Parts: sequence; C-alpha cells; structure tokens
Amino acid sequence: MSPSELEQRAERAVRRGELLVALEHFDAYLAQQPDDERVRLRMESVRALLQPSELVSRRRAEPEEPEPGAGMVSEAELGEMHASSGRFTEAADAYQRAVAANPKSELLKERLVELRALAQPAGRANLTSAEKLEGPPHAPGKGASSVPARSAKASAASFAPLHQPDAATPAAKGLPSDPVRRLEELLARVRSSRR
Repeated sequence: MSPSELEQRAERAVRRGELLVALEHFDAYLAQQPDDERVRLRMESVRALLQPSELVSRRRAEPEEPEPGAGMVSEAELGEMHASSGRFTEAADAYQRAVAANPKSELLKERLVELRALAQPAGRANLTSAEKLEGPPHAPGKGASSVPARSAKASAASFAPLHQPDAATPAAKGLPSDPVRRLEELLARVRSSRR
C-alpha cells in the first residue's frame, strides 16, 4: 500500500473513532516514510486521545505476524480489568507497576490517583448523627415482616394532615371566615404592603 493510501485510511479511521486502527496505519506509513514529521505529530495527537480502558478491548483490524510478547496483558490493561470488576486495590497496584514502567505518562498517573481514591475511601460514614429507624411491627408467630422500616420524619411528612387556619390561630385573626372574602382581604393586605 502506498504512503498516501495509508494516510487516507488512517484519517478515515480517526473520523470513525477507530483510533487503534488509525495508529496502525500511521505506523505503517512511518515505516515507509520515517522522516515525515507532519504524520508523526498527527500520530502523537491521535495517541493522546486514547484512554486506558481502550487498551483492554484492543483488536487489530488486519492481523499481522504476532509480535514478541503478544498475548501478554500490559499492567494498564490488567488494572482496567480489575477496576471493571470492582477490585480497586488490585487495579491501583497494577497501575502503580504501569507508572513505574512508563513514568512520563500523565494519563497513567491520573488513572492511578483515581483508582487509589476508589480503593481507599475518604472515611467511614458517621452513623452516630443518623436518625434511628424504628423497626416494623412484628405479627406474633409470623417471623420478621418484609416491610422495610421507614423514617419517622418521612412518615410524618407524608401522612401529616394539611394545616387549615381557623379563627383560633393567630395567623387567621382578623380574617373573615368566608373563603372569597378572606382571599379579597389577603390581596388587599398584599397590595397595601407593596406601596
């Protein structure tokens, strides 16, 4: 394949979002034209778009000869596999090894910080200030009920009757008992306070 065809295929792959395929085409181009700095810079900009998780599902579009060490999983890939399973401590350990092997990679360092934060949460929840829930009433002889306990505050808020002002409450003093006249009186008070 000619260098121009390889470059076109690489750019097409970038537009489709197939960054790994594009990098392979750029590599093949640079194997034929090693002094082309423009394509080398373009390749680096595409490589910067890759995320560590994309390394896990890495597939070649056109299989070539197996590279030495092919089939081996990198430390970053191993870390992503652990992280996807919720094993954040193991994932952080794998990324620590990946950063040691490639200390200039800012992406690996950022992911290591994220995984360490997930592996070691900031602290335990303070349950002493939490509202105590009352257990559901148990029917005699039937064992535990399957109804979950509710917060007393939530229950009171959900089922509390709406407060209706009457003549005895201080807020309703001086207001007529007829709803239409009460509304007219309230509107008059609002209008007078705006002036």
